[in-house]
Amino acid sequence: MDFSLTEDQQVFRDHARGIAKMFEESYWQEIDKTERFAKEFWDMLAEKGILGIAIPEEYGGLGQGWLEQTIVTESLAEWGAGMDGSGMLVNGPVFGASLISHHGTDEQKEKFLPGLVKGDMWAGAFTEVQSGSNISAISTKAVLDGNDWVINGQKMFISQVGRSQYLIILARTQALDSEKKTSGVSLLYTELPNEGMEFQKLEKMGAHFLETGALFFDNMRVPKDNIIGKQGKAWGPLFDVLNPERFLIAATCVGTGYLCLRKATEFANDRKVWGGNPIGTHQGIAFPLAKAAIHLAGARLKVYEAAWLYDQGSPKCGIATAQAKYAACHAALEAADAAIQTFGGNGYIVETGLERHWRNLRLNRIAPITDEMALAFISQYELGLPRSY
Repeated sequence: MDFSLTEDQQVFRDHARGIAKMFEESYWQEIDKTERFAKEFWDMLAEKGILGIAIPEEYGGLGQGWLEQTIVTESLAEWGAGMDGSGMLVNGPVFGASLISHHGTDEQKEKFLPGLVKGDMWAGAFTEVQSGSNISAISTKAVLDGNDWVINGQKMFISQVGRSQYLIILARTQALDSEKKTSGVSLLYTELPNEGMEFQKLEKMGAHFLETGALFFDNMRVPKDNIIGKQGKAWGPLFDVLNPERFLIAATCVGTGYLCLRKATEFANDRKVWGGNPIGTHQGIAFPLAKAAIHLAGARLKVYEAAWLYDQGSPKCGIATAQAKYAACHAALEAADAAIQTFGGNGYIVETGLERHWRNLRLNRIAPITDEMALAFISQYELGLPRSY
């Protein structure tokens, strides 16, 4: 078993590091304060090939695996972008490229994948207020009317709609079957903007780099052929969104955790109080940082394993992804909190970036899947305990 990166993977990691270091802390502070889209950073990712790492070469991508995409995502976060920058990759490589690469028709691949390499963004409208993580209970419906699907319903906590070129919509296209609750659900898509929908922005504690809100569909019309995969069979293809989304976000957490840890250790090496040694010599400072480093290292291995299993098409990917996501978001929050404590009052000040990282990272305990749902899944499928939900 070889845990070292290949030469190509190291090149990708270093490439991402160089891109991230081109954008200073002040850039991300401005993005957070103004809540605007980091267009300059996104355009740079497209120019440097980052968005097409896992897209087949025949469509303009680099033809690599999701492990390589994960390594790059983590490196972008670690070397300056944090969640603010690397967290956006969900809206290209995941919602668009992963789904279409695995389940799109040849025509759909030819139409959409080259644009995703060049920077097209896709938003995903899955979550609803009442159903939450219970996808089988969604109430958004799509009914065929001639050559169009007519969609009615509401989605909540949907991000990047105003900045995306396309929107994936999870809708019920057949009546609920009490015996087969996950059947009858389809993945439709529409070009944006679409006059049949309304977006209402939500104000959030963090993740200001993502414009997030509620979507309302009022007889929104979508062409009949605008479906990915088979009608009523979205459950399988959906995991080619959910698993990459979760381990990619986990990689973002790990990278952001290491970013906070590096800031803290640099400060602890330089900061002197009472004219003595650097504060890092004191165990009260050093030990919390060391513990955070241990937990981040373990989470990183689990994230890489999840991405590797996905590339292998292994059924074990789901469990590994749930474990990786849980481990990564907790390890990263621990690192951010330890870094704030190391900086003392300065850690609470905007200029250090630490309070922003903590705010952003806190989201990942509830999205895209809550701690509780991850633990319930692991309890049932890894430990063999009775289903609890």
